[in-house]
Amino acid sequence: MELLVVIGILSMLFGLLLPAVQKVRAAATRTQCANNLKQIGIALHNYESIHRCFPPSCQTDSFANGSYEGLSYGDDERVGPPGFGWGVFLLPQLEQDNLYRQFNRNEPCWARVNAVAAATKVKVFLCPGATGGNDGFNVQQAVDRRHGADLRRSDGSKIFFAHSHYVTNAGVNQPWGRSTPYCYNFDVPEPVSGAPDDIINGPFYPNSKTTIASVSDGLTNTVFIGERSSFLSNNTWVGVVPHAVVTPRLDLFPWPSENNAATDLVGCHSGPDVHDHPQVIIHAPNNPFGHTDEMWGQHDAPGCNVLLGDGSVRFIGAFIHPLTWVALSTRNGGETIDGNY
Repeated sequence: MELLVVIGILSMLFGLLLPAVQKVRAAATRTQCANNLKQIGIALHNYESIHRCFPPSCQTDSFANGSYEGLSYGDDERVGPPGFGWGVFLLPQLEQDNLYRQFNRNEPCWARVNAVAAATKVKVFLCPGATGGNDGFNVQQAVDRRHGADLRRSDGSKIFFAHSHYVTNAGVNQPWGRSTPYCYNFDVPEPVSGAPDDIINGPFYPNSKTTIASVSDGLTNTVFIGERSSFLSNNTWVGVVPHAVVTPRLDLFPWPSENNAATDLVGCHSGPDVHDHPQVIIHAPNNPFGHTDEMWGQHDAPGCNVLLGDGSVRFIGAFIHPLTWVALSTRNGGETIDGNY
C-alpha cells in the first residue's frame, strides 16, 4: 500500500513538472532563435560598414539567355548566374570565412564545384524549433501549381542546398511575382493596370543595394529578416537557381498554398501584392493559409522572431494588426508606428 501511495505521489509530481519543463524548453528554443537573429544583425551591420550598403537577397549579374551544367537560365523571372544569396555574403562576418572561401564566386551557386560548400550546415541560420528539417534539401522545379520535382544538372546530379530557417524581407510586393520585363531592375516600378505600381519597398530583393539612408522609415521600424520554418517550405541562405520553385511542405501538412518562384528561396513579403486580386491579401507571420512566401515560426505562441534594421529582435504575433505589419515591412512607406505591437 505504501508503495502504491509513493508511486501515486511521484506520478502526480511528474504530471505537474512536465508542463513546466516543456515551457522552459520552448523558452530556450525561442531565445536561441532570437540570438541567431542578433548575430545575423551584427553581421549585416559589419557588412554595411565595409560595403556602405546591405547585401542583396540574391545576386544576378547576367540577364542573357544561356545554360550552365544543363540548367538553362533566363527564365521568366530572369534568374541567372551567379545566384548567390544573402547568407553567402555574410559568411565572413559570421566567422565562417573558411566556408566563404570554399565557394567559387566565378561559377554559379548551383555549379558542381560549389556543391560541398552549398550543402554545409551553418548553425546560425537554423532555428532549433523548426521541425521540417535542417540537413538541407533538393532544389525543385514545378510539376504543377503545388508540387515539384528535383532539378538536375546535365550529369544527372541533384542540386542540394543547406537549409535556412530565416528569410529576407522584400516589403509589400513580391519580386518573384513580377512580369518578365520588370525583372531586370527591381528599382524600376512596374505599372499594373487598375492598381498601384508594383514597387519593391523592402530592404532586400535581387541585386538590391539598400543603404541606411534609404531606410527612411527608420531602422527601428523596418523588418529586415524573419523566420520561415522548414515545416512550411524549404528555404536557403545559399542562393537561387533558374526555374526553381518553393513548394509547400505537403508531406508534413495539407497547406492550401501554392508554389512560388526561385527568389522566394531566400525572401518573403507581407502583401497585399498588387498582382493579387482583390488586393487584400496580407500575410502576417503564421498566417493560417501558409503562404510559401510568408514568415512562419514554430514557438510556444503563434508568430515568429524578426530582426529589425537596428539589430534588435522582436517577436511578432500572428494577430498583429495587418496594416501595422505592412508598415513594418516597408523601408520608405512613411507610416507612423508607435512601437506597441
